[in-house]
Amino acid sequence: MNYWRMAFRWGSQGYELWDACRAKRIAAIGYYDANMRPIVGDCSKMPESEFDEAWRRGWPENTTARVSLRRFVYEMKPGDIIYAKEGPRLVGKGRVVSNYRYDSSIMQDPEHPHDHYRVVEWDAAFKPVPLKLGAEQWTVLPLDDRRLRMIGSPERAAISEWKAAEAREGEVSRSEVLFRKRNSALIEAKKAQSDYRCEACGMTFVKVYGDIGREHIVAHHLKPIGGRKRASVTRLDDIALVCSNCHDMLHRHGQLLSVAELRRRMSSARAQRSGAATGDS
Repeated sequence: MNYWRMAFRWGSQGYELWDACRAKRIAAIGYYDANMRPIVGDCSKMPESEFDEAWRRGWPENTTARVSLRRFVYEMKPGDIIYAKEGPRLVGKGRVVSNYRYDSSIMQDPEHPHDHYRVVEWDAAFKPVPLKLGAEQWTVLPLDDRRLRMIGSPERAAISEWKAAEAREGEVSRSEVLFRKRNSALIEAKKAQSDYRCEACGMTFVKVYGDIGREHIVAHHLKPIGGRKRASVTRLDDIALVCSNCHDMLHRHGQLLSVAELRRRMSSARAQRSGAATGDS
């Protein structure tokens, strides 16, 4: 079993494809010329001995891209582990479960196509780790023992913090008015270990608003602080991260819905709209 770090970005500073790859349960990569023609097509029909020459005919000057694609096609194997990189963080971890595949429409995004892919079982419990391993220019980087040790400690720490972090919130303090203390460090820890995706509807602000929405999300206490009679322990699992709209709906008309109930209502509303659109009764 080999370990890899893989970036899912269109260009060195471009559009992030990690969300799409995770949703499709794949790892994907692709390189194109100025006319959006693939530098190399379906490699399942190409022996590795012919790959370098085929690449040089399309993009001779880019060595790192050529080596990254060759690693992905010919060296990566089912059972290998991939750590997904997004900016300065490792945001995902998964096990490769398929051989190399090629599909020019797998991403269903004509502006950011990635046609070489493998099916991956992404670990839903993985907590993002702020970590740079060096060699940032490589899209596909094999991880040696030294880099694996660099990952191991922060990953274990993130899991430990997630399970053990807690804070006392809700203490009543007297000033001009009474207010409930909130532990901002706990909320920031929750956000730092997330992908800033709404736990109710799944949206991310950065996808909707671009860079201005990066790392923005709202913390929702599953046990409202305002209703506590005395200070009590709040753990990370007692906080949900949601978008502003879903947060409003969770507190609509003074009632407190659970995140699961809000999801159920959204699903029901979508089904009703779909039925109305198709004329179903």
